[in-house]
Amino acid sequence: MKIDSSSEKQAILAIATFVILILLILIQINWMFRAARLEENNFTHRVSMALKGSRDEIGSRLPYCNDMSDFLCMKKCSEDVHDTKYRELDSIINSNLNIYNIDLPYTFEITDSLFPQSKGIFFKPATYRQNLNGLIDQDGVQIRVLFPTRNQFLIAQLWSQLGLSILFILFVMVSFFITWRLFRREKNMMLSTSDFINNMVHEFQTPIANIRFATNLLAKNRAKENPENQLEYTQVIQKEAMRLQSHVEALLKLSSGSENVFNKELIDMHRMIKQVAETFSYNMEDSGAELGFDLEASDHFIEGEPEQISHSISNLIDNALKYASSNPLMKIETRNKDNYLIVSIIDNGIGIRKEDQARIFDKFYRVYTGDVHNIKGFGLGLAYVKKIVEQHRGFVEVESRIAKGSKFSLYFPTTEKNG
Repeated sequence: MKIDSSSEKQAILAIATFVILILLILIQINWMFRAARLEENNFTHRVSMALKGSRDEIGSRLPYCNDMSDFLCMKKCSEDVHDTKYRELDSIINSNLNIYNIDLPYTFEITDSLFPQSKGIFFKPATYRQNLNGLIDQDGVQIRVLFPTRNQFLIAQLWSQLGLSILFILFVMVSFFITWRLFRREKNMMLSTSDFINNMVHEFQTPIANIRFATNLLAKNRAKENPENQLEYTQVIQKEAMRLQSHVEALLKLSSGSENVFNKELIDMHRMIKQVAETFSYNMEDSGAELGFDLEASDHFIEGEPEQISHSISNLIDNALKYASSNPLMKIETRNKDNYLIVSIIDNGIGIRKEDQARIFDKFYRVYTGDVHNIKGFGLGLAYVKKIVEQHRGFVEVESRIAKGSKFSLYFPTTEKNG
């Protein structure tokens, strides 16, 4: 209940944080649009002032130039006069734009048409108008100026601010994503730890109960009536004590993150495999399991720590028995490939789902089957196997199909590779 309550609070906090981040991003985007509008308004104001100055300058020249008046009224005139007045008007507009530090390419025209302006998404249209009413005899005449590269210019003016805003938004998004992943990982670890503790208690209770039962029978002297029973009860105590010891050793070995220091010895893996398999003879006989061997590796010697290697193989055989089907069939294979000795433990058990295969080597992770107490072990065995194999400069591979079985392959560098 505590974990559920804590997880609920963390989920609420995560959602609240996400909402706040979205609001911050929206505020930042709104600020970007406001900055763009402000820059556009500033540009529009300068252009308007430049065109107003152009109108005033044109007005000062009209009393002395009838050709300019005819040109602005769009009356027919010779081509030479038209070109001359066009260049003169262009010079007036250009000089006034320069006064307001506007150095952009532009085109202009004299027109009396009044077409509606289209609406832009980010910027308004880049066309500006200055009417000439009161300067010439004809009303409705306008000077229309178009800046083709105005939007690019405005974006360039805003680029440093826009760039920082974009970086800020990306930073916020990435930070939230990382925080969310850490939150999910912590939540999964909390759930795994809780399940681990529950399962550990369950795993310890069984051998403790068996030991208590056997010792009670011995204490009541019932076993003296039958020496065979006495031997059986003693074997039960020894077996369950060893089971408890193996659990404790697994916890101690995996609790340390440091690398184990060990003395390497030359190991005959074929011999070790047979020795480890022999220790499971009673379990296999009791469960009706069959174990076969296909030891084909020609180079089956490695350098390593015998006890750790034997524990790794023992863990895999033990898992094959734990998750066996109704008719357990197991096989141990060896072969050589690329200066590696490959030891494979194959079973016809319940199999492992594809989504679980990537995580089965994580500490405390166990494949869920519905009932938490039906999940055997602590989730430390495969993590221990992976750690030991990697300390011997090898690696582990797994192949599995649901209801078909699993194949765990341990890759060990051979003596030639180690040398």
